[in-house]
Amino acid sequence: MTIRNKTQRMTILTMLIGMALVVNLLEPVFVIGLPGVKLGLANVLGLFALYFFGVKEMYIVNIMRVLIASLLRGTFLVGTGFWLALIGALISSTAVVILHKLTKMSEIGISTASATFHNIGQIIVIVFITGMPLMITWLPVMLFTGIPTGILTGYLVQAINKRFKI
Repeated sequence: MTIRNKTQRMTILTMLIGMALVVNLLEPVFVIGLPGVKLGLANVLGLFALYFFGVKEMYIVNIMRVLIASLLRGTFLVGTGFWLALIGALISSTAVVILHKLTKMSEIGISTASATFHNIGQIIVIVFITGMPLMITWLPVMLFTGIPTGILTGYLVQAINKRFKI
């Protein structure tokens, strides 16, 4: 698929943000059973934006998803979940950009690294917010669950990229 003009580019980017937002808002329905653990399916759309458009657009999709979802949930700037999501998205997006530029990792590897760094970012934030350094003991659980969910989202990104011949 070739993008012919700025309007078409903005339309596709806006649709990606909208889809990421819907997935993000529906994701709590899929309970994994552990506090703070989610599938991270909205990350599929951010990673697709990276492969389809580039770095700037991935950041736009990820940050706008967090900001709009927090506005809809009423947690913008005040809820712990907002800060966990925002810092997690920023750290994981930055790690993805670095790995994407410096390595030849597949979509699965990039997605798994994204999930891992998102979890690390969340643990850093929760330790800072609560002032409880022992919260870091939850990191192995988050990483243990983040790796398979990262692999799952990576497979989805890979399948979408094949469909769009990226």
